[in-house]
Amino acid sequence: MNIKTLEQALKLQNDLATRLTHSLVSGTAGKVPPIEVLVKEKEQSVVRAQAEVEAAIKERDAAVSRWDERVAQRKENVAKLKQELDELKKQVTGRNDPTKHKETGKVKKEASGKKSR
Repeated sequence: MNIKTLEQALKLQNDLATRLTHSLVSGTAGKVPPIEVLVKEKEQSVVRAQAEVEAAIKERDAAVSRWDERVAQRKENVAKLKQELDELKKQVTGRNDPTKHKETGKVKKEASGKKSR
């Protein structure tokens, strides 16, 4: 078994301690353990299970937070790319505008007219 977190190690330790306690109680007495022991074991099991649930919730929240950050970054990237695309379209529209070509043609004619004088 690979133990990756402290919580997993603590869970394993608690499980082993519970098993050992149970085997010692039942092995030495040769009887069914007293109700008090069973209740205590169940209470410990409930506490461990609740801790596991809380740890899982924290892990899920952390994962969701990371995914939210990724989505936000990608949305920002899309917005930036759209803005750049709009700017490029404006530049292309400006270059293809026939009124600007006429104006540049007039400038060229005037410039050529100045040379003849």
